[in-house]
Amino acid sequence: MAQAKSILQLPDDPRFLDMAYEVQGAVPEEDRNLLSNLSPQDRETAIKFWQAVKSDFRYDEYLRGCLNCGVCTSGCPAAKFYDFGPREMIQYMMRDEVDKIWEFTNKKVWACVQCYTCSMRCPFNNEIAGLIMLLREYSVQFALPSAKEILAPYRRVLYTVLTMGNQVTPDMIQPDAFPDWGPQAVEESKNMDVYRKAIPVDLMQRTDIGWHPSLQTAVEMMTIMIESGVMDSLRGVDKDLYDMIMDIYEDRKSQLEEIKEKWQKGELDENELPDSWLDL
Repeated sequence: MAQAKSILQLPDDPRFLDMAYEVQGAVPEEDRNLLSNLSPQDRETAIKFWQAVKSDFRYDEYLRGCLNCGVCTSGCPAAKFYDFGPREMIQYMMRDEVDKIWEFTNKKVWACVQCYTCSMRCPFNNEIAGLIMLLREYSVQFALPSAKEILAPYRRVLYTVLTMGNQVTPDMIQPDAFPDWGPQAVEESKNMDVYRKAIPVDLMQRTDIGWHPSLQTAVEMMTIMIESGVMDSLRGVDKDLYDMIMDIYEDRKSQLEEIKEKWQKGELDENELPDSWLDL
């Protein structure tokens, strides 16, 4: 007669067999959080990163509590296709699990589509999407590898935003750039010039720019980006793009100062005025 297999009896303590940790057993949570699978260097950076996020004034406003109901994750479109869940992030934050927050930020935080469904459905009124944005912002400030990787394909978008105030120019709508658009993108790209010329608004009927900022507007806009720290964040994730944009800024600024100086002296010739910064 075959001997019956013994059934593993799990203790009441839920900290046993918690697969979120490599170390199993009834270890007090305070002690467990001190156990790290990161290298000493990564662990030090992870602690500084988390301290920076928590010190942001928005953190206390965004994180109110968690019932662990899972409503945020159940309505999350990204959770349907990726190993990603807003509840997972909230639980890590409430327990100050530095290692898990570090892992989440480097591997999962960029899966969020910022639809704010989680924030709207949360019964505790947590600003969950805002917390995700905090992790993203500080990952850029800390120049984490995941931030560099995710922003690399958007160099031209960043360039147009910081220099022209536009996110996308018409000639960027190309099939190779948007393979998920299907055959319709091919047809649209073929007639881009025709579509652009048909727009009645004064947009110069060009496909390489979206609008026509004046030289002064362009300089003021880029100055705001510098003073607000945007350019400092960009320097950490893409030094080449930072240098290129700063060179453009210095050229525009010097030309604008030269025009203002001549105007103050009464020596300004209207023929010297540029139609736009495109003349630089």
